[in-house]
Amino acid sequence: MEELKKIIIFSMPFLKRRMPLIFAGLISGFLFGAFNGAYLFILKAAIDNFSAPTSHQQAISSTEKTSKKHFYQKVMDQLGRWLPKANEPLDWKRICGGILILPLIAIFRGLLRLLNSYFMTLAAAKIVADLQSAILSKLHSLSMDFFHKSTTGDLAIRILNDTKAFYDSVSVLFTDIAKDPITIIAILFSCALIDWRLTIVAILLVPGCIVPAITLAKKAREASMGIISYSVAQSNLLFESLSGIQVIKAFCLEKKNVETFRHQANELAKHAAKMSIAGTMVSPMIDVVASFALSLLILCVIWQNISIANMAAIANGAILFFAPIKRLADANVKIQEGAYSAKRLTDLLDTPSTVQEKPNAKAIKTFKKQIEFQNVTFNYGHETVIKNLSFIIPKGKKMGIAGRSGAGKTTLTSLLFRFYDPVSGSILIDGEDLRDLKIEDLRNMFSLVSQDVVIFNRSIAENIAIGKAGASREEIEQAAKQAGAHEFIEKLPQGYDTIIGERGVKLSGGQRQRLSIARAFIRNSPILILDEATSSLDSHSESVVQQAIYQLEIGRTVLIIAHRLSTLADCDEILVLDKGEIVQRGNFGELLAQEGLFRSMALHQGIATTLEGVAS
Repeated sequence: MEELKKIIIFSMPFLKRRMPLIFAGLISGFLFGAFNGAYLFILKAAIDNFSAPTSHQQAISSTEKTSKKHFYQKVMDQLGRWLPKANEPLDWKRICGGILILPLIAIFRGLLRLLNSYFMTLAAAKIVADLQSAILSKLHSLSMDFFHKSTTGDLAIRILNDTKAFYDSVSVLFTDIAKDPITIIAILFSCALIDWRLTIVAILLVPGCIVPAITLAKKAREASMGIISYSVAQSNLLFESLSGIQVIKAFCLEKKNVETFRHQANELAKHAAKMSIAGTMVSPMIDVVASFALSLLILCVIWQNISIANMAAIANGAILFFAPIKRLADANVKIQEGAYSAKRLTDLLDTPSTVQEKPNAKAIKTFKKQIEFQNVTFNYGHETVIKNLSFIIPKGKKMGIAGRSGAGKTTLTSLLFRFYDPVSGSILIDGEDLRDLKIEDLRNMFSLVSQDVVIFNRSIAENIAIGKAGASREEIEQAAKQAGAHEFIEKLPQGYDTIIGERGVKLSGGQRQRLSIARAFIRNSPILILDEATSSLDSHSESVVQQAIYQLEIGRTVLIIAHRLSTLADCDEILVLDKGEIVQRGNFGELLAQEGLFRSMALHQGIATTLEGVAS
């Protein structure tokens, strides 16, 4: 019951939108259960009519004529008038009743069961669809620190496998758990009216079904935890193998990866087998109990001299009674399997975002004055990467950021986009703290061109249009021309409609970078951030891309983060970072003329001696 409660509590936020479907399913399930009870009454009435009354029954009948009949007997008398009766002539009413009543009951039962299954399965499917959308929305809302602590495989398993397990649980919750208890109650009530002694015999055997069902459900839960654990490990390995296939081939890691994957697959198969055994063992165990109950019923019939009609009705009732018991036991196994998945999904949905938008956040549509860092300090949880940093980027100026790897250069970009918030200090745009602004408006202020170009497995036109929602074809082509990408796009088989593969594998590094620049052109944001935009390109590609960047910089405020110092030559000011602190600042010529980190880096890149005279 505790696991069932968890599933229901977890489902509640998603149930409200689907209440009409759930209500329709509950009504059809209730009627289905009621018709099961009615079926037993009709069966008993039919067998009573086929059998010639005994002297004992005749005595009872004559007594009833002079006494007030119970409701149950009145119902049986009314049914008896519509069914063929021994030693009495057939009339049209009895013929129609004998032919149609039982089939009509069966038709209505089948129809109600179909409606119950349809409404509840549809409700469950829609709830899980809502859940998957909510999970993806939640993932999009979480801060970058969450993704640094998580693995792609685990998140994929939560969205796909855990929601599938939850769907199975919700399906049985709505179809079986909502319908079968009503069926059991209706059958027990009908059987008790027909013969309470035989009903008690059947009830006494119910614990024989419940105990093994609970035991097996616990084993299923343990197996489910193992399946999820190994599925996550296997999924992570698969993602790493496919994304790093060149490294795997280069270091001859194919055999080792396959062996690891095979081990995980074998462990996964073991847990899946345990779950399968736990699920399939329930049904035969309940069949044994049901068979034992039927044997006891036959003995009681003989011992107590119970009528054939009562025996037949109760025997059918026992069959109808143990069928939903069996389904509920199977459902309990599914509930146990889904409970662990529900917990994992709950943990994800309850994960707080460290970067949140204030309820009264201000809109920002234009950039007027400056960006200002005021005593900003930041760490990733262990080591401080930005220490008490203060500087201003005036509108229309070009600011360069230089420093060794790990100096905190790229962290500045993450802070500007508000992927993270500073530990202390403030970042202001036009005097407004970033934490007081609408996040979407803030990020629309920036265009980013980085060394890590993310290309999606879509057409070139769609990849460029990511920079601006609803961009027209003319705008896309104009952005490509400005980025120097139009010429190579036109040479592709389908031009702008060419699908360029996952991560843009069909394009060169320079081509991918030009698409990234085209996105920035079409986005047309007032502030441009270039994060090592040409660091991974060869000299020819860098020259082509750099020309596009020069065009992109016109009329914009620019922040350039670079390890290759030559790209900072025309910056208005350059900040040199070391261990998260500003150790030098000035223009390119001034920094080359000074003894310090910048000149040291320039000497290592072979540019200090060649450019010093020109810059000065």
